[in-house]
Amino acid sequence: MSEAPAQDPASDRGRPTAPAPIAKAKVRVPGRRGWFITRYRLTERLDQGTRGPLTVVTGPPGAGKTVAAASWATVGDSPGPVAWVSLDEADHEPHAFWSLVVAALEQAGVTDLPRLAEQGHDMFCARLMFALSGRAAPVVLVLDDFRPPVGSEIARDVARVLKGAGPVLRLVLISRTDPPFPLHRYRLTGELVEIRSADLAFDDGETRTLLAHHGVSAAPESISALCERTEGWAAGLRLAAMTMEGHPDPDGFAAEFAGDDHAVVDYLVAEVLNAQAAAVRRLLLRLSVVERFDAELATELAGPDAGELFAGLVRENAFVLPVEHGWYRFHSVLGAALNLTLRQECPSDVPLLHRRAAEWFSRIGALEEAARHAVLAGDPAYASRLVVDGLAIGRVLGLSDGRVLAPLLNDLPERALAEAAEPEPHLVAAAVSVDRGDDAGRAVHLTRAERLLADLPDDQAIPARLAAGLIRLVAACPERQRDLRDLVHDLDALLDTLPHGSRRDLPELSALVGYAHGLLELRAGRPARAEEELRRALPAAETGGDLQRRRCLGALALAEALQGGLGQASRVTAAAARLPEVSTDPAGRRVAAVHLACAWVALEDVRLDEARTELDKARVANAESPDALLSALHDLLTARLDVAAGHPDRALSVLDAIGGDAASTPWFRRRMRLVEAEAHLAGDAPVQAKRAARAVGGAEGAVTLARVHLHERLLEAASRTVRPVLREPSAPAAVRVEAWLLDACLAYREDDPSRGRRSLERALRLGERERIGLPFARARNWLLPTLRQDPELTRPHRRFLRPLGLGGSLDEPDADPAVVARLSERELEVLSLLSRMLTTDEIATEMYISVNTVKTHLKNIYRKLAVTRRGEAVRRARRYRLL
Repeated sequence: MSEAPAQDPASDRGRPTAPAPIAKAKVRVPGRRGWFITRYRLTERLDQGTRGPLTVVTGPPGAGKTVAAASWATVGDSPGPVAWVSLDEADHEPHAFWSLVVAALEQAGVTDLPRLAEQGHDMFCARLMFALSGRAAPVVLVLDDFRPPVGSEIARDVARVLKGAGPVLRLVLISRTDPPFPLHRYRLTGELVEIRSADLAFDDGETRTLLAHHGVSAAPESISALCERTEGWAAGLRLAAMTMEGHPDPDGFAAEFAGDDHAVVDYLVAEVLNAQAAAVRRLLLRLSVVERFDAELATELAGPDAGELFAGLVRENAFVLPVEHGWYRFHSVLGAALNLTLRQECPSDVPLLHRRAAEWFSRIGALEEAARHAVLAGDPAYASRLVVDGLAIGRVLGLSDGRVLAPLLNDLPERALAEAAEPEPHLVAAAVSVDRGDDAGRAVHLTRAERLLADLPDDQAIPARLAAGLIRLVAACPERQRDLRDLVHDLDALLDTLPHGSRRDLPELSALVGYAHGLLELRAGRPARAEEELRRALPAAETGGDLQRRRCLGALALAEALQGGLGQASRVTAAAARLPEVSTDPAGRRVAAVHLACAWVALEDVRLDEARTELDKARVANAESPDALLSALHDLLTARLDVAAGHPDRALSVLDAIGGDAASTPWFRRRMRLVEAEAHLAGDAPVQAKRAARAVGGAEGAVTLARVHLHERLLEAASRTVRPVLREPSAPAAVRVEAWLLDACLAYREDDPSRGRRSLERALRLGERERIGLPFARARNWLLPTLRQDPELTRPHRRFLRPLGLGGSLDEPDADPAVVARLSERELEVLSLLSRMLTTDEIATEMYISVNTVKTHLKNIYRKLAVTRRGEAVRRARRYRLL
């Protein structure tokens, strides 16, 4: 049809024939019911929309479209009179449609309307445009339930009239789906306001008001639960409110309300399901067994003809909501109602449909959904095979962030397990037992699985053998070093048999085995080798999830601390602390190492209360899943803390109580004797202290023995004992700090202040860099007067010395106060690493943060120090004594 200009086209003018009496209700704004509520945010949106040419309101049945528009027509800020047309299917015939439109406009006070021509509509539309464009004031035309067929005359003519009438006509279209209208043109020019399902959904405040209209009072959390369960669907909330009237427990009802409520089911069956053709009805019911679907899955569940039906369903049914990438889902209430109807009408089809869904999801690699539908199909053996053969046992064990599979498989039927002649169901049951902390159940199921595996050739059931080894490693990490080594060797061999790339795709498994390698080296007293293994495992742990990463970082921090690298251990524990805490079995052992490392760092930094708190946390975490090494290290650190706090007798008692295999290893016995020597020295028992120090041997023993000699005022013996340690650069940092401090003390006593100052400066530089403060706190009696007499030596290290009670007597400030106040702790740490000429990548590695985060810190440092280059930042930081 060609568009006519808005001028009087000669003319047959006059009032159209009055509509039949039944149509009068169709051309009036629906009356407000007692339970209607005014939703002001929607009213404002309609106010905004009717200031332009076109407003579209779309949503599923019962979404509150008509009520919202009728409420606006009553209380909103309309730009002119409102002409309302309530349409039904029969009204989408041109003659009936335009009769209602003209009647509604007349009802709204629009005059000089054209007669409705019996032939064609070109002339009628042209005259209607002319009549409307000649008005001084706008008029709003609301077409409720506007659903003309695609390409129909009605859709084309309405678009034509809207454009030709100019700014006078404001059109509001209400529909379940997007009307066949050129919406994109109006959207592009900013002349379209859209109110969709998400906008129509009730929020908590509106739900509270609706319930109050029904005389129902509910707790805020119950209202939120009701809103969440219904997704804010107006009809569902109204039905719930009606049921809750006079209910003895409205909060309990709100918590349980769902799409299988009989009132909801009756409404949806009548409004949605029974309104569909038989084939579409069958498709809707069959799709209700899955939480998401696409065209291919629709064909799988409902047959080859379902593809075309599905496309129409997506296009026309507003209850089908897009998810992503061609996937859709039902509105949750409709999905529950459809599923209930399916189970009532076709109960025997339900398990078959779930089985089909399981097989289909398995083919596309959606393992969790495949396993879920296998369980719902009543086939736990198939679900178990999917999990084990899919190498997903780590997800059941809780090794990755998502915990979907364990709850899903939580209740495998005992009968099915008893009858299972294959290992997979028993392995899954064992993994579930691990996840919920059931050691007895884990042992029973794992024993059954391993018995079945023993009957198979070694080259068969590789995924099942791998699963069994992982369960054993996670649940009861062998305390005997040989058993752990054999288990890790077997797991490495099994992982190597997997197809190329599989190990990369299973980061949670690679991280666990890498962690076990590190644990092997820690138990053997080789912390440097442990550090190498754990650093290799860390990338997989970062990909595998927070739990694995925290576990690896904790062990890595312990390895650093055991080597004396407290500065690096501090950075590792800081990275671990930024990850979520885990406190449920079997995760306790994963975090115990973190807390132990934090306690170690705090102890060396002389933050004794914090160290005690971290040790308490480590004890609780380790109790959930005991590990002998971590338990022994906990007691060793507790003894060291008691010595530092002035309780050497208590420390000796703690040492006497340490037992188990870990305490019997040579390297751990050396550390125990070292703490024993410190305790005897603090308790003024030099003979016992010397005996323990000589038993330690090495640089650590020599430094402790030199301290005993100094305590006995045997200066020459102390100097002779400590001198070789000063020439041993490979000694742990804490030992070197202690050695330089001893040499400084001896030099000052021997009246050699130059040597004393050099040694003290070396001790201060190394101690500050590695955050080793405990030796300085122990030496406070001679250090404090020495530092007071040498402010030039003290000043660069005031930030390190002040918390130790050694740097607070000088009057000169540390730095420019404004700058220090603005630099954060993380920025100061970056600045410190910057001064060591590290690259951005190296700083990121040291701090366990991303390169982009380092760059952000650098930008902030440059801005706060008013510089533009690294060198300038370091020089200015030194001038301000930040370094």
